[in-house]
Amino acid sequence: MNLGEQVLSELVAALKDLYPNIEVENTKNKLSTVLSEYYIQRVKLGEVHPDLEDKIKLFISAKKLEGLSSITLDNYLMELSMFADIVKKKAEDLATADV
Repeated sequence: MNLGEQVLSELVAALKDLYPNIEVENTKNKLSTVLSEYYIQRVKLGEVHPDLEDKIKLFISAKKLEGLSSITLDNYLMELSMFADIVKKKAEDLATADV
């Protein structure tokens, strides 16, 4: 079973739990049509992105050159560090993601 099929099965099972009277085959067909337009890749939990810390340092350095106060820079660093602790993707992936 490829990842697309696995995701489809898991989604249909979750929907079946939420809505016991759902038409399983019809739902599976509609979801399959939507998912067929996407490349699905499993995210490894706990995967560390080696470039995010460097990107944060670069951002802080650029803001320092712009003349921001040390309080503002410290706040940016704190917020971005908390963000980096949660996010498990490479920074370039986040920059190009559709939001």
